[in-house]
Formats: sequence, structure tokens, C-alpha cells
Amino acid sequence: MEKIFWGLTEALCLAYEMEVLSNFPVPHCLFAVVALGASVALFPGCSRKSSRRTPPTHSRGVAAATSPSAQETAPTSTPPPSTKSGPIHSIGGLELRKEIAQSTARATIVNAWASWCGPCRREFPMLVALKDSLGHQGVDVIFVSVDDTETEHAALEFAEQHGVPSPIYVAQRPLGPFKDAMTPKWPGMLPATFLFDARGELRYFWPGPVYENELLPIIEGFLAGKNIDGVARVGLTHGKDYR
Repeated sequence: MEKIFWGLTEALCLAYEMEVLSNFPVPHCLFAVVALGASVALFPGCSRKSSRRTPPTHSRGVAAATSPSAQETAPTSTPPPSTKSGPIHSIGGLELRKEIAQSTARATIVNAWASWCGPCRREFPMLVALKDSLGHQGVDVIFVSVDDTETEHAALEFAEQHGVPSPIYVAQRPLGPFKDAMTPKWPGMLPATFLFDARGELRYFWPGPVYENELLPIIEGFLAGKNIDGVARVGLTHGKDYR
């Protein structure tokens, strides 16, 4: 069943490419959507009419679920053992959050992606550059592929081509627990980007493609001690991604 879901999402990525690259009208193209657990989150329309999302809301009233008093805390239960042999490191969501909490980074950005996801591949170089430029400020960027065993080596090759050294992280199967460990608010679309603090607590979440002019203000605000907790609003419309 999972392979059927992955095949569907890859077809949807191809539909997205047809529309963006050839102006072929695809009425219901999607962000790449991950089959997580027993359901698949389908979002009609993969595009925005501008290069910016609707400005995120940071008010206490709207973002009560992500306010400091209701922040998602890093799970304390013991994560399952990971597979660390070879250039591919299979990792669970609980283990990843534990590693973040034990690191020396002030902030950690986690990007969930796949080798067959067009929007993931397009934003990947920007995030690699961000990792290089913000490292001296204590900001780390971790890439976690959701490729399965049939395509994980393509993910390894792509990551190494863009300067991400092996081993690379690949999310453990089944994907449902990994998704829930990142945040239950994640319906499952790809790409998806998360900002965790030094304690491994989720502070911000970008569902779908993310842009540098969206990331930087949130990261800078976080480093300055501002209350940036929230979830980016994704404006989904029929048509093209005008990035």
C-alpha cells in the first residue's frame, strides 16, 4: 500500500513539473505529498500568485497552540535504535529531536525532502547555503529524506552533489511516527521545514516550499529572543508556482 502512495505522489510531482516548465495546464497539481501512516494528505493547487505567503500570524490569540506556554516539548521517551552503518543513516523522529537537544546549536532547521520531489530539489541549494552562512551564529540545518530503499541512493547522490556529506538522514519506516514526532500539525506534504530551539522544542513550521525571505526574518527574530512561534500560512491556488 505504501508503494502505491509513493507512486501517486511521484506522479503528482511530475504533474507539477509539466505545469511549471511547459505551461501545460494542470488544474489540480500538488505539493509532493507523503503517504504517512494510513492516510495521504492531498492539497489541490501547488501554487501561489506571488513570491510571498500570507504574512504569518504571531499574535497570542491566533498562535495559542504554539505560544511559549503551549510549546511542543521534545519527547522524553527512549527512541528506537537507528541504523548508522554506511553512508545512509536511518533515523526516527524521537531520535532526531533527542540529537537536536543534545547538540550545541542555538537553533536547528530540519528539512524533510525526497529525491523525486521537484520543489524539494529546487529549494535544497538555498538551504545548504543557509547552513553555511548561519553556522557561525549557532544555526544548524539538517536534511531528512523520506525516500524509501529503492530511491534512497538517489537521495544520497543528490545530497553529496550539493555539498552535504554522508551519512545522510533517511526517515525510518513507517513514516507516521516520524511525522508525529516532528509535529502533529504536519499533514504530510513535501517539502516541509521545521525550526527547533536548543532544547529540541518546535518553534516554527513551514509546510510546503519555503523561501529565503520567509526563513531569515523568523530565524533572526528567534536569535534575537523574539516570540516567533507559529506556523506559516500557505496560500494554495490553482495555477503555477511563480517563484
